[in-house]
Amino acid sequence: MRRGQAGLRLVLLVVIPLVAIAGGAFWWLSGGRYVSTDNAYVKAHIVQIAPEISGQVRRVLARDHQEVHAGDPLMTIESRPFKLALDSAEAELDAARNQVETLRGTWREVMAELADAEARADYFKRQWQRQEELATKGITSASKREESQNDARAAADRVTSVREKLQRVLVALNGDPQMSADEHHLVRDKTAARERAALDLARTTIRAPIDGVVVNMRVQQGEQVKAAAPLFVLVVVSRPWVEANFKETELTHVRVGQKATVVLDTYPDVTWEAVVESLSPATGAEFAVLPPQNASGNWVKVVQRLPVKLRLAPQAGEPPLRAGMTATVKIDTGRERTVATTVGQMLGGRNADAATVEK
Repeated sequence: MRRGQAGLRLVLLVVIPLVAIAGGAFWWLSGGRYVSTDNAYVKAHIVQIAPEISGQVRRVLARDHQEVHAGDPLMTIESRPFKLALDSAEAELDAARNQVETLRGTWREVMAELADAEARADYFKRQWQRQEELATKGITSASKREESQNDARAAADRVTSVREKLQRVLVALNGDPQMSADEHHLVRDKTAARERAALDLARTTIRAPIDGVVVNMRVQQGEQVKAAAPLFVLVVVSRPWVEANFKETELTHVRVGQKATVVLDTYPDVTWEAVVESLSPATGAEFAVLPPQNASGNWVKVVQRLPVKLRLAPQAGEPPLRAGMTATVKIDTGRERTVATTVGQMLGGRNADAATVEK
């Protein structure tokens, strides 16, 4: 009886504590390689769809949760006002071209007028010089001499006037009468206005910019919509990723390129392989609407979380992923605690981390 009690006492006082210590040591030494969190969510690119023009909705061609491809029409806006604007712009463009052609015709007319004025001015100048020579010989009368002088001056004034007129025409032609009408600034301005009107007309049909699924389609036929005001969204479901929010104390050994596993709450029996793609350069608190004021007197230290982006490896027959699904992520850092690490940390050694083993 006493021997049995002694054996039981030995088990209770020695064996069980040793087993507990061994189990705890094993758990401690093998527990530093993996870091995990259930603060993780599936993410996807979300594109806000907004019209680039204002107008009345004519037709809604897509429904909520419909899968669409890039270029598919989603809705149309009443196009008649924009067709009228395009017709007006084309008419103004034709008028600008006609105006330039008229200026070029005017330039040719003024050039001919200048040639005639210069010829007449040269003629009257010679007549005046001839009368001056005759006057020195006393052959001509003073009235003829004065008349020829007035004619020469009038012809010279006409040349000056025509040259000024020609200069104004040249300025209107940008100094180059041989320039093509389409190169003239008036025509270029009207061409740009015509292209803007054509672009606005094309924008009456709103098309999907990328492949995705329509979400939050609430617009109805007949509604008035404004330019740049979001109407619905497209969710890109072809390239989702997972964003895991780890505590800053858990990221000591997490690096880009490390492997991870992801299990979604929706599909608990499916495990996705993943790779750490990037670590956020700032904590989530830095992007909060009201960031914490750590300089205040009532400061309380709170462990921050950093978003980690994980790229999912495609696998055959995988179930569909939806943005916002919750997940549990486990990252293999490839590092384990060793006895040397533990002892070094207990003794406060500076190089304790150097004793870790990288797998």
